[in-house]
Amino acid sequence: MSRKLLIALGAASVIVVAGVASAGIVAYNSCGYDAETGNYLYDGNKVAAHGTMDSAMQCALQGILPDVVADRLGMWGDKEAKEEAGQIILMNEIKKEEQRQAKE
Repeated sequence: MSRKLLIALGAASVIVVAGVASAGIVAYNSCGYDAETGNYLYDGNKVAAHGTMDSAMQCALQGILPDVVADRLGMWGDKEAKEEAGQIILMNEIKKEEQRQAKE
């Protein structure tokens, strides 16, 4: 019986490790944002409704800020926050264009 238990625990461990690795890859590729919902993933498996302006800037610097995030960025902020949001969105567009041109 203990051998079956060890095999079951080993199989469960492999599944958990594969799941964590997959979540890490998704978070890395999407810069922490879920492209469909715009939710922000952090610490591997925690979800927040919104990321920070800094997290949005990190995505924009790579040209991978999801549209759903860009659409709401700075929406409820003061004038300074709206200007910062505009700069982040512009940086994202510039980086996307650079990447598009590099592919050609």
